[in-house]
Amino acid sequence: MYGGMSIQNFVVSGTIEFGVQMMDRSGMIADISGIQNALDMDDACGELLGFLDMKNYDDIAALNVENTFNEKYTDPNDEFSPVMTRLKNDSIMAGYFDYVDSFVGIIITIFIMAMSIVLWNTGLIGGLRRYGEIGVRLAIGEEKGHIYRSMIYEALLIGIVGSLLGTLVGLGFSFWLQEVGIDVGDMMKSSKMMMPGVFRANITAPAYYIGFVPGLFSVTLGTMLSGIGIYKRKTASLFKELET
Repeated sequence: MYGGMSIQNFVVSGTIEFGVQMMDRSGMIADISGIQNALDMDDACGELLGFLDMKNYDDIAALNVENTFNEKYTDPNDEFSPVMTRLKNDSIMAGYFDYVDSFVGIIITIFIMAMSIVLWNTGLIGGLRRYGEIGVRLAIGEEKGHIYRSMIYEALLIGIVGSLLGTLVGLGFSFWLQEVGIDVGDMMKSSKMMMPGVFRANITAPAYYIGFVPGLFSVTLGTMLSGIGIYKRKTASLFKELET
């Protein structure tokens, strides 16, 4: 406690298997009174862990609590005055959180781009396959602009309905993962990383609308691109196309 060296012998009375290799090798459970005596910290402790009333770490909320506590209780002239520090102040944890945030952002970006390309291609092919229908509508005297607009309206409606259904299904599965989770404890027994044995999802505000980006705009864009060919159709060649 006062900066001196401490050497103490402990009697091992048993072993505990945590299921995580790092904890199994270096972790131990001991009586707090024995630890205080060994470190010359009677009626004292070096660190207290506090947890916010939320399932996920919020650095902004933790920073506000840290600043409020330190302004009230921390005295720079007293080396034993309490000092609060948030989890991200640790150099290792700061890098870990930055890595996770970047990794999640990259995965979401790649997923949205991939789904956008797939749905854009679906809208494009769907419009091209309707050229026979478009030819009939042009042959009976329907205006090209009206056909083009009606196809866009159809694509918008399909995108809205599909996005709503997809969001409901996705949020339902995510809610199950959030409340129940997937137990991978048996797979993590030999892992050297400090990871939880149960993986859970977290439903955030963007989850309610992020699916509309590829679901709505990509299908509409594909239909708009394929529909440009409507204005290139020549009425004189329609009957020849319909005969085939």
